[in-house]
Amino acid sequence: MHFARAFVAVLVLFPVALAACSAPAQMASSDAPAVAAIIVKPRIATSDSAAVVRPIQAALGEMAGVKYVRPMAGDAHVVHLTAPAQRADVAKLVERVRASGNFEYVEVDSMLTIR
Repeated sequence: MHFARAFVAVLVLFPVALAACSAPAQMASSDAPAVAAIIVKPRIATSDSAAVVRPIQAALGEMAGVKYVRPMAGDAHVVHLTAPAQRADVAKLVERVRASGNFEYVEVDSMLTIR
């Protein structure tokens, strides 16, 4: 009797455990703090935020989370890079996005000051 219960339990739990182990890695949370803000201008103008984020995610893989912030004038967009990225990695991550060839320009968003 105990063997039958154990066997049924294994049959029920095995597919659940298998599915959990084979699930894709979780993307960065949408509430993860921003490590850096970057401005990107796609080669093909778009207002679709997913069309902006998708090539950035493809270029960075699991090195950084990507969160769309807002559109800008001139077909550019502001995007946040989030964990697991570190501030020290920002320059390297920007270069990877540039190297993807999907954007006319990619730059770190920074506050300009008038002196």
